[in-house]
Amino acid sequence: FESVFATLPDAIYDAPKAPEFLGGILAKVILENIISLKDVGRLIHEGGEEPGSLTESGIASDVLGSILEVIKEEKGDTLLKDIRKNSEIRLEEFLPPDPRKQAKLIAFI
Repeated sequence: FESVFATLPDAIYDAPKAPEFLGGILAKVILENIISLKDVGRLIHEGGEEPGSLTESGIASDVLGSILEVIKEEKGDTLLKDIRKNSEIRLEEFLPPDPRKQAKLIAFI
């Protein structure tokens, strides 16, 4: 997954919906207990050209928001809350500075 996050900013030029598709895939992987939301948060933070760049660009918000949407749609609020609680990640840390790019994630804060 590290290489996927490292190249994600470039992939968006060819596939603008890449963050949403990646979020959907990661949600399934999280639900199958292959990787934790905490680990995905770390990968998002460290991904891109340099640590934090996916957050700055708004990509982190799109990916994480998509993950949470899929989990909520497929398993409901209760499991989503459990996964979030166990991950101990702070969603606010993944919000980009530009409020226009916060919509997908802000719905879960």
